[in-house]
Amino acid sequence: MSIHVMQGERELVQDCRSLARFALRGIPALPAGGAHIRVTFQVDADGLLSVTAMEKSTGVEASIQVKPSYGLTDGEIATMIKDSMSYAEQDVQARMLAEQKVEAARVLESLTSALAADAALLSAAERQAIDAAAEQVRAAAAGDDADAIKEAIKNIDTQTQEFAARRMDQSVRIALKGQSVDEV
Repeated sequence: MSIHVMQGERELVQDCRSLARFALRGIPALPAGGAHIRVTFQVDADGLLSVTAMEKSTGVEASIQVKPSYGLTDGEIATMIKDSMSYAEQDVQARMLAEQKVEAARVLESLTSALAADAALLSAAERQAIDAAAEQVRAAAAGDDADAIKEAIKNIDTQTQEFAARRMDQSVRIALKGQSVDEV
C-alpha cells in the first residue's frame, strides 16, 4: 500500500502540496476495504515531520521522516488559507462526489461477489430488479451528481436487502448444521 503525505488546507489532494511517499509492505491480501490503516503524524521542535502507517489487524508498520526542505512564506500561507476559504464549498462538493463514486464502486464490487457466490438464492424477477438497480448505480457513478449516486446506492440497498437476509440465513444454517442447541 502506498502512503502519500500531503500539505495543504484544501479538501482535495490535487490542490495540496506533496511532501513524501512511502510504502506499507507485508499486508496480507484482504478484500477491498478490508485493510484498516492508522496514520499518525508528529512534528518535533526542529520541524521534522514523522509519519507512521500501521495496518491494525496485523500490526505491520512503516514510517518516514520528512525534513523541511523549504518553508512557506507568510504570503504563501495567506494565499493557501484564502484559497481554502474561497473554494471551500466547491471543494466540499468535489470531495462528496469523489466519496460517493468510491462508495458506488465498493457497493457494486460487493454485489458482484455476492451474486457470484449465491445467485441461486434469487428468483429471476429479483435478479432482474437487482441488475437494473446495479445499472442505475453504474450510470449515476459515471456522472457528476453526488445526490444521484447516493439515491442509486439507496435504491440498490433496498433492492438487495432480502437477498442479504437470505445469504445471512444460509450462512447461519451452514454454520449450525449438525449442532444441538446445547452446543451453540
